[in-house]
Amino acid sequence: MTIERGIIDNNNPFIQDDWIKQGFGFTLHRQKQISELFGKFFKTILETQPKNNNSYVAFVAIRWGFAKIIEGKLAPTEKWSNRQLYNGHGMLFK
Repeated sequence: MTIERGIIDNNNPFIQDDWIKQGFGFTLHRQKQISELFGKFFKTILETQPKNNNSYVAFVAIRWGFAKIIEGKLAPTEKWSNRQLYNGHGMLFK
């Protein structure tokens, strides 16, 4: 993992190559969507359609450090609690 690329290893089960290449940040729109996914099992999120409103949202949230998988469920991180301090790529505003 590098800061530029975010979390794109086995800690992010939502990875798809084309999503990695796009490199999009965790936008305000996606931040609104993620709250509905917190507490759900990652397997359930992977199976739910449309992927753009579920798996992709979880992917970018984990990629930039705003969420993680705990005991099989998507959970917010400390960064999520302080998201106003970070840009969409998980970097602190200067």
